[in-house]
Amino acid sequence: MDTHTPDIVIFGAGIAGLWAFNRFKRAGYDVLLLESDAIGGTQSMASQGIIHSGLKYAFAGKINKLAQSISAMPDLWRAALKGQGDTDLSAAHVNASSQYLLIPSGLMGGLIKLVTRQALGNNVHEVAPADWPEEIRQSGFKGSVVFMDEPVLDISSVIRALAEPYKDSIRQIDTPDDPFGFLERRNINPRHIIFSAAGSNHPIASASKQDHGLQTQARPLLMGMLKPAPYPLYAHLVGNSDKPVATITTHTDKDGALVWYLGGGAAERAKDAPPEEVYKAVRKGFAKYLPNVDLSQVQWAVLPVDRIEGKSGIDGWMPDTPTIHSHDNIHYCWPTKLTFAPLLADRLMEKIDTPPSGHTTDWDFLPEVSYAAAPWDKAQWTK
Repeated sequence: MDTHTPDIVIFGAGIAGLWAFNRFKRAGYDVLLLESDAIGGTQSMASQGIIHSGLKYAFAGKINKLAQSISAMPDLWRAALKGQGDTDLSAAHVNASSQYLLIPSGLMGGLIKLVTRQALGNNVHEVAPADWPEEIRQSGFKGSVVFMDEPVLDISSVIRALAEPYKDSIRQIDTPDDPFGFLERRNINPRHIIFSAAGSNHPIASASKQDHGLQTQARPLLMGMLKPAPYPLYAHLVGNSDKPVATITTHTDKDGALVWYLGGGAAERAKDAPPEEVYKAVRKGFAKYLPNVDLSQVQWAVLPVDRIEGKSGIDGWMPDTPTIHSHDNIHYCWPTKLTFAPLLADRLMEKIDTPPSGHTTDWDFLPEVSYAAAPWDKAQWTK
């Protein structure tokens, strides 16, 4: 059997692995991307698609490095969406130009002062009531509305935009718990290896005795969903805690129904918690913020998420940048947030100290891998 010596093998075809894969391929590296399940992974497909600018973290009092690190990210994504820069996302779909902060009366003054002082975005501004989106006016909301300048993307289309140009180099691994054995059995001897499948990184590093100094943390979620949603809405319902009461994004299922995908405080609970806890939290939040929304005829579903990332440096909250743990030519990485995918790819490019070979290996001897389904298309809905 022939020996294959690609420049890089990446394990995990979520956003982190795909963005790095795309960057390396465009730079002329011979790269193989391996995925055990489906292109899009698990955590990436569970994302709401919000390209955070750091504003909601500033509002939560977590300004420091986290908000400052994130504040530059939307511009990098916008450049990619225009087909400019190191990554071309021009084939991806933008669901909304921005999330909105819905802030009850009494909290607005402090927010405006904080945003002004920290200068997190020139386009962040309070929206005059006459200019509120029709959906927010219909909802019965009373308070202040802030345009956050944070685009919301259709994650499935982002994944396809990153994968399609080089899909011949994306293949399936049938032994995800034994990645090094997989490479050995197939005579694949890469110069560098990157692990980007967040949940499995630490166990693989530990089993290979490559985990010295490595720390990770779990922040599980139980995301909520309801359908049919009455209209598209993209909003953070701001409360008095460091998490929104709920974060709402809108998506379309395979049958054309509108789905509200629900994160934020409503989803911050153990992934095996009773689904009714999520539904109750959403109903309570909507009664206060969106009183005109009728939930009597909707169906509900939940999505448990194993959210794993590098250990936090901010009071056990979350890391302020992507995390990379390197052991010689092997790199374990976590983007922390969807918005950090470009920054993680930049850091990985710096780690690879060999020039691109310009070669392209034929990977036809490995099985192909399909795209992941959206969470709402495989959820178990209530009657």
